[in-house]
Amino acid sequence: MKKIGFSILVMFLAFGTNIVVKLQGNEIYSAEDTGFEIHTINVGNADATLVKCGGQTMLIDAGYSTEAEEKGNSYGNPLSSYLMSNNRVSKEQEDAFRSKVKQLITENPDNTVTKYLQAQGVHTVNQQKDSAEKGKSGLDVMIATHPHYDHIGGFIPVMNRYFGVNTRMFWGAPFETDSYYEAYQSELVDAQLAREDDGLVDPFMSFGGPRAGDYFMLGEGKNQARVMFLTSADPAEGTSIDAINNSSLVIRIDYKNTSFILTGDLQREGQKRLIAAAPALLAQLKEQAKTDKNLKDLLSCDNILKADYLKLPHHGYLNLGDLPDDSEVSGNYEFFEQVKPSVAVASTNGRTGNDENALPAERTRTDLSYANIYSTAENGNIIVKSNGSQLTTSAIPMEKMYKAQTPRNLKIDVQENQVNLSWSPVSQSTEYRVYYQTDSSNSWNWLSSQQETTYTFNKGKPGEKYRFIVRSANKYKEGWRFSSATFSQLFTYPGKTEGFYQLSRRVKVFYSPNAGNYYRFDPFKKKWLGSMKNYNNKPLLLTREYVNDEGTSYWSAYYNGKWIGYVNSYALKNNVTKDTYFGWGTNNTRKFNTPNPQKYWLYNAPSNKWVRRMTKYKNQDFTIKRSLARPDGSLYYSCYSKGKWIGYINSWGFQNQ
Repeated sequence: MKKIGFSILVMFLAFGTNIVVKLQGNEIYSAEDTGFEIHTINVGNADATLVKCGGQTMLIDAGYSTEAEEKGNSYGNPLSSYLMSNNRVSKEQEDAFRSKVKQLITENPDNTVTKYLQAQGVHTVNQQKDSAEKGKSGLDVMIATHPHYDHIGGFIPVMNRYFGVNTRMFWGAPFETDSYYEAYQSELVDAQLAREDDGLVDPFMSFGGPRAGDYFMLGEGKNQARVMFLTSADPAEGTSIDAINNSSLVIRIDYKNTSFILTGDLQREGQKRLIAAAPALLAQLKEQAKTDKNLKDLLSCDNILKADYLKLPHHGYLNLGDLPDDSEVSGNYEFFEQVKPSVAVASTNGRTGNDENALPAERTRTDLSYANIYSTAENGNIIVKSNGSQLTTSAIPMEKMYKAQTPRNLKIDVQENQVNLSWSPVSQSTEYRVYYQTDSSNSWNWLSSQQETTYTFNKGKPGEKYRFIVRSANKYKEGWRFSSATFSQLFTYPGKTEGFYQLSRRVKVFYSPNAGNYYRFDPFKKKWLGSMKNYNNKPLLLTREYVNDEGTSYWSAYYNGKWIGYVNSYALKNNVTKDTYFGWGTNNTRKFNTPNPQKYWLYNAPSNKWVRRMTKYKNQDFTIKRSLARPDGSLYYSCYSKGKWIGYINSWGFQNQ
């Protein structure tokens, strides 16, 4: 690896030869700006990058041949559409193919890149025969990262205007096996021969293929940027699109304390090779830095891939490579983790085919959630400037897209009549989605969309087995994006299953503002007995519980000694808190028929005294005129015998009636 210098001497060099000469100033382009600028030219799903530094300019890739092609394959003419999809014709077709390429070039002398260079004040080749600057151009360096049409298709119009005797060209992998590029090379040679009196160097024979670690300085005086190749221009390992993409030249630019990495179309395999080779490359550069002042900053460098700015590989595609289609990360993830840019730029029209907003890919964006991503699809041309310590741009970044993180630590707390869920919060979550599944069903049922990290489930069926899942969700203009789910264990919902259950006797008041909508139920005959409207705000003696197959609880109820049916427990909420009298003048006749009358006492409620045992009253009929509900859950009936009041008798003594 070595420093690559330039001179304005005409030099015919063999392809791939490394040289070391001095970089001379460019008198044609003398911009006053002493900073650094990197321009991503809007050429659709293609690449063209203009770099300005210290009065000199460099173009990395040149997009398509025509502006129509920037919209996608279906927009170009038949030839350009073919060129965007194919790279080989038969031997018999080559002459006709080259003729079509020549026609395409002739019909499209300008393209987006030539127009942009002109707008930026980059001077075309000086054609004045008597000028000392004859044959010179305002474009000092051209680099073609790899031989694909969307990267070098526009170079012929560019070279026809901007390739001068001072311009030096660096090519990626050789492309002799590709029909289009053979025709392309032929056209460039013809263009060079037409200007041979300018002393033009054959662009295919100038500086050839650089090696990893080779570098040159761009700019004059103190305003120089170091341009270094991190990969070598080696032949691709095959002729497939992926293989050629993975042979892309990767370029690192350092301007003072800011750094930039441009990757061509490097995909996962090429990225993995680059990551693996980076430590050894840095070690060699550090050794070289001991005698090369232009590399001395690398002595304190820990990672040659770390940079402030990244041109997204392959227009922001997923580049999954050996990863499965459902991978949670893109194939670029490991490379992004090495670079850790604060600024990332995608050169794209935003589409893959007719799929809008597909580039940069979502997982590519979530992998770079810490960076500002700028897309030419949203901004057009993107200019990023450096003052040597920070980057600035007027472009608008894309909406940040975060990977929806899976909630962790899902806990299930089973209570008497409900289940409480809780989980750990995740960062950047718009909301959480809660679902349940029963053991008898494979379907998931949505329960809640919420921002809280707790949820109470109280609508389960007692005895049924349940499982919950929780996912985090993020909302973007493209729609909702969800995390993978965290699952609970299978558990049994609490509560009583269908059947009868004994209660300790208790008294409760039935109350509901909608009492007419409640009905008494006979579970033995499976029939409804009538409305509870007449029992609203009345004390009921409750003896046992019935739970139906839906988990609804009913209590067997007595009013003034008479069984009225099973009553929905939901409306039996008001416990008796003091002695309370109900139902004066009801005059119901009931038989005191308990088999153990000796255990019952006649009670004088007004004087709060127990009068006598009830032994002699066994099987006697009493007229009940009102009820007394006590806080201990007991219910007493005010009883008369032959018109004479004898006292209060516990309602439990009036059984089986």
